[in-house]
Amino acid sequence: MIHIKIQFHTNQYQACAWGNLHAEGVIDWPPAPWRILRSLVAGAYNVNLSEKYQPTLKALLHKLASAQPSYTLPPTTYIQHRSPRPQVNLKTAKVDPGKTLYSAGLLMSNHQHDLYVHWSVTLAEIEELVLSLCLSGLTYFGRKESVATMTLVDTAPEPNAKPDAQGTRLVAIADPDLDADTLWNALNLSAHENYGVNRSAVFPGIRWATYRIAQQQLQVQQQADEQQRTHSVTLAVSGSPKLPFNLALLLTHRLHQVLISHCPAPVFTGQDMGEPSRNHDHTIFQCVPERTGRYVEQVRLYSYSGYSSEALAAIASCSKLPGVARGYDIKLAIADLGSNEKASEDWISSTPFFLSRFPAVRRGKPRMLSEHYQKDGPEHQVLQYLQYLPWLNLKGVPTYREYEGGLALCLDNEVAVITSCQVFPGFWKWESECRQGKKAGRVGYQVRLKFATMVTGPIILGYTAHYGLGAMIPLREWVGVFEPHTTTSRVIPASSILS
Repeated sequence: MIHIKIQFHTNQYQACAWGNLHAEGVIDWPPAPWRILRSLVAGAYNVNLSEKYQPTLKALLHKLASAQPSYTLPPTTYIQHRSPRPQVNLKTAKVDPGKTLYSAGLLMSNHQHDLYVHWSVTLAEIEELVLSLCLSGLTYFGRKESVATMTLVDTAPEPNAKPDAQGTRLVAIADPDLDADTLWNALNLSAHENYGVNRSAVFPGIRWATYRIAQQQLQVQQQADEQQRTHSVTLAVSGSPKLPFNLALLLTHRLHQVLISHCPAPVFTGQDMGEPSRNHDHTIFQCVPERTGRYVEQVRLYSYSGYSSEALAAIASCSKLPGVARGYDIKLAIADLGSNEKASEDWISSTPFFLSRFPAVRRGKPRMLSEHYQKDGPEHQVLQYLQYLPWLNLKGVPTYREYEGGLALCLDNEVAVITSCQVFPGFWKWESECRQGKKAGRVGYQVRLKFATMVTGPIILGYTAHYGLGAMIPLREWVGVFEPHTTTSRVIPASSILS
């Protein structure tokens, strides 16, 4: 068994998977054995390996190609850099806007940025010497910006990525049936020579294999300190002039952008390997108004999975927040760490709840969930959203029925929560620039909730919930300008939704 240690000095790995365009954002992870073999060939040229050692190198590569390696992969976060490439017009000598360059990669922590490759082969002493020499000629791995060094080591951690026919990660390997000379020619062949000169649609010498990555082993360290993590951070907002509360979405969107630029971790991006998260573990931004309800006084950040030290450092670095809105100089400061969410049975909206899908209709008529409540109407959508918040612990078989002037969610035939909705009072303009998701209509609702037991927030509902819309607060803390009413909304005509 030989162990190759790959140390990424910039904590980044950028390499496009074989057969994929760079703009597709598909990362070669774990690094394909085919990529490693071609890197060894490049390292041999970089160190000017003597011709008398070339037969040894060919035999070495043939041995490595005959076995599939296993890996010890560090924890990573998917990142993607986008930058415009200007096009220069030679006739007019002007710079025209060009295409956007996409560069996808993986980000590692400062403490865990080493990758180990385990090859179950036996090498002669001269072969190990040649392998070490080839590895010393490599200064990067993947794309050139991924600065890395590769060395042979005697010991290595246990692997967490192994070849598996039922695995989900597809990687390129060398054809084990090739002889040493044919493999050497395939590893030296460039894409231009194969596709351009030889006019071949198939790159020779490549086969495919699947790997399984043990996610639990990758997250051992994260799980060890999970209980010590901070789940809530409160930032004090100051500046001149004060930021009106109806511009709160502009503040949370800008804060989200700055945090991603400082620490592109899943707790901020809401993505894992480029795929959107299917839960609510990523950060929830909620603006808190001051006593009059007119201006933003605080911003609360909450994560169900908690914040690592790197994430907390990124939050602490956001002392100034430029670009929120024209004429506003916003400054932030950490006011509190730790969970400061209140528990209550009665909750009310502090910001409007917007539907994310239209209420159900059939042949132009509303589809009714009960006698007075429409399917996918405001009340029905509220109760559905509540079941996606794991910290509320609303588990069981859900049913819906009218109860005490509202619509009730029953879990295993027991009433868990009752809701009622009305149009959000007052004239507010809630500006946002969300690229994902959709807002069904322009009508915002004020929601009231009555739980059977005490529950702890945050409670967020509907469109742009993670940025501050659809935020709920305990009813006893209601100090806003508007007085809550008891009128409930029932059947919602399509004309009012679209207006």
